[in-house]
Amino acid sequence: MRLLKILVALFGILALAFMLSKNSDQLVNVWLMPDKILMDINLATLMISTTALGIILGFAIALLQIMSQQTTVSDQNKQLKKLRTEINSLRHSGLEDISLGTESTEAVELATDLDKPIKLGG
Repeated sequence: MRLLKILVALFGILALAFMLSKNSDQLVNVWLMPDKILMDINLATLMISTTALGIILGFAIALLQIMSQQTTVSDQNKQLKKLRTEINSLRHSGLEDISLGTESTEAVELATDLDKPIKLGG
């Protein structure tokens, strides 16, 4: 996947360089708003500046998404750590440490019966 990204980027750079070489002496007018027009701008300069602006905005948006995902992952890791410590404490506490009623002792007996192997066919 990384190699594909590099190839696409190189292809884009080559295409931009080709277009710039063909249009380096052409002047254009840029219409920004109904009353705002930039007159006689070099096409090559315009293409480079808009491409650079797009790259910078793309990196800024990606950076914001990455930072948001990092905070989410950090929060989930904290929660996972708490749950693991709780599971470990429950795993290491014996059944005799827990006060059981009569219904609970029957459930424990049934659970211990489930640990026994089941004989099939006979």
